[in-house]
Amino acid sequence: MFSKPVILIIVLVLLLLFYFVIRIGAGKTKEIENSKNLKKYLFGVRILILILALVGIVLWFFL
Repeated sequence: MFSKPVILIIVLVLLLLFYFVIRIGAGKTKEIENSKNLKKYLFGVRILILILALVGIVLWFFL
C-alpha cells in the first residue's frame, strides 16, 4: 500500500503523462500554432487535467 503523499505524486505524474501523450498526438508545434481547432482542443485538455488534479488534491486531503 502506498502512503498518501506517494499517491498524490503518482496521480499528478499520470496526469502530466496523459497531457504529454495528447500533446504529442496533436502534431508538431507549427501545426498547432497554425490551427485554431488544435489550440482550442489543447486548451480544453489543459482545463480538464487541471480540474482532475484539483479533484485529486481535494480527495487526497479529505480521505
